[in-house]
Amino acid sequence: MNDLFSSFQASSKEEWIAILKKELKGESIDTLNKINRVEEITFPSYFHSEDHTSDFSDPGLAPYTRGIQPKNNDWTIATSFRISDVKETNKEIIAALMAGTDHLVLEASTSEPIDFAVLLNEVGLSFIHTTFKAKSLEQITQFLDFVKEAPVLIEYADNDELLKSVNSSRNPKAKLLHVDASSVQQAGGTSWQELSIALAEGHDLLVKQLDLGLDCDTAAAGIHFTFGIGSKYFFELAKIRAFRTCWAQIVSAYSPKHTCSLAATITARSGFLNTSLKDPHTNLLRQTTEAMSVVLGGIQHLNIQPYDWYSTNPNTSFTRRMATNISLLLKEESYLQVVLDPAGGSYALDSLTETIAERAWSSFQWIERNGSISNPEVRKSLTAEIQEKAAMRISEIRDKTEKRIGINIFSNPEQISNNWTELPVCWNELKPLILEQAL
Repeated sequence: MNDLFSSFQASSKEEWIAILKKELKGESIDTLNKINRVEEITFPSYFHSEDHTSDFSDPGLAPYTRGIQPKNNDWTIATSFRISDVKETNKEIIAALMAGTDHLVLEASTSEPIDFAVLLNEVGLSFIHTTFKAKSLEQITQFLDFVKEAPVLIEYADNDELLKSVNSSRNPKAKLLHVDASSVQQAGGTSWQELSIALAEGHDLLVKQLDLGLDCDTAAAGIHFTFGIGSKYFFELAKIRAFRTCWAQIVSAYSPKHTCSLAATITARSGFLNTSLKDPHTNLLRQTTEAMSVVLGGIQHLNIQPYDWYSTNPNTSFTRRMATNISLLLKEESYLQVVLDPAGGSYALDSLTETIAERAWSSFQWIERNGSISNPEVRKSLTAEIQEKAAMRISEIRDKTEKRIGINIFSNPEQISNNWTELPVCWNELKPLILEQAL
């Protein structure tokens, strides 16, 4: 096969811009620069190889900008369940596993003990992943005793309490400490606000474990991160890459023995900021593009929540299955799980990754200089900044600067009798933002 690069003459940036100006027919070339006012980032829609400033390492190599997996881009298909009647929930779990799910997200409804033997009857835990969103420490201990050495992730509201009370050696494959950055996105925050808070909370957990006598490798291995998925396709893709880069920089400062300790474990979870209950089927399109963006960014776990998860008239059996099907489509029909770093080679995305990483790192440094994420004044300031961004999002939806089908344009002519129930509070007790409700 001939070398394509020698067979075709490359054009210079100057020649390329001249062609672009000709095609624009008198319009300024600046019109090709996309300005995101909420993110405060300008994203050029054209790039040339002369603009390429950084060469990221290959997938599977530190700092893992292009992904932590060296052989494929696979991810787990995580499906959400609320634990109420354990026998009924078990039936739902078995049905989901038969439909293609390979990662259970189990959410406790109360702090009461749970009969995991009934809940997880006939479930091969060693062959799948399980995330347990617990309401009490007793539930966590009970769960870890039951699952033994199966791969699990724990989500609990108080990491400090967890550090003091739960023995991490109980299950070496368990990731006990969770940073929920998705709650920043659900509150209306920007991509770099989400990352900076995740970096600060992750660093805080890392240091606390080191202070307890754990080595850096063990401490880093016990932390996992959850990010929300917004509607800005390229920003969401670049956000995941940017976070891995920044997290690797933090962990490397503590001289881990193993390079793999620099790799962040990431779950991407769909939220409800852009979701519509009045035009429900548009959510399937939104969730598909959102899921694709983070898959291209390279994640380990994808949790698409049923779009009516917090509604007065849910059809969870349908919406849960559709959520699973989105991942199956991206795998079985698009084969995105077999392509290493599908977004690799895009100078524009590389530049956006660097820009988001720089903004997030600068914000993280400010947090650390002012007493870390545990400082009430720091948290107050960050909360105000997120609220400001949420107000900007609402303003853009109301004046239709940002358009959302079924929300502020092309309303569904069919009257849907379904309303939102109360969502959990977001980061630092922030109110969750749902654009449909803001109108």
